[in-house]
Amino acid sequence: MYVKIDLFEQNNYSTLWFFDSGGCAVYLVENSGGSLHKDSIRAIRYRASGKLFVSAGDDKLVKIWSTESWRCISTICSEKRVTSVAISNDGSYVCFADKFGVVDVDVEGFDGNQVFADKKAAPMLSHYCSIITSLEFSPDGRFFISAYRDFKIRVNVFPKKPLDGAHEIQSFALGHTEFVSCLAFVCTQEFPQGFLVSGSGDSTVRLWDISSGSLLDTCDIREKAGPLEFKGIEEECCAAVTDLCTIPDSTLVAVAVQR
Repeated sequence: MYVKIDLFEQNNYSTLWFFDSGGCAVYLVENSGGSLHKDSIRAIRYRASGKLFVSAGDDKLVKIWSTESWRCISTICSEKRVTSVAISNDGSYVCFADKFGVVDVDVEGFDGNQVFADKKAAPMLSHYCSIITSLEFSPDGRFFISAYRDFKIRVNVFPKKPLDGAHEIQSFALGHTEFVSCLAFVCTQEFPQGFLVSGSGDSTVRLWDISSGSLLDTCDIREKAGPLEFKGIEEECCAAVTDLCTIPDSTLVAVAVQR
């Protein structure tokens, strides 16, 4: 059982290692004829079933890995550096964002032992003037959410034919006053479609109803973290939220901050 992922810098580029519960390292092996990652890895994501893993980064490569063999089964080349990745709940589509848009790749019919011919990505959202910082699918798979450096969150209806583009906007979640850094969902038995949680450089974590874009609650991390002491002098804490992690079927949210 694989429980931990670490990224190490070797020879000026990132290397992916997986550690099982016994502490043994598994090195990911390239098997698709392409090159290994040659620069910093910026995004990693598991498929919900755990059978698919995606890595992407500054070398403009998006790599799809089989977790059965830990080999790369497909490599996609982006035109720009990749900032975020997401996998549809059914595993049919891998979506990734560069600085100015989102593209998706059809991986329907995935077989853990099959090596795919490299595919050309098709633009789904494009021609935006703000960097996309995070991507997420809603738990029910109906919506595709993107977060931006210019403080906004966009909720699109995920189309039946994503390769033709996602043109229907469900809502905008507006309220952050700095860049939105991360997205996650919390679900309950009473509300299985989930609530969106976002973190930002404005030191807040916010809870949203994505159907309407309504802000439901705000947590100011500065109030929770308290003042920061530096060389014996207390200074106001500027706690930019850098990442979020949630537990399935729970209301617990773990928050990482930069102080």
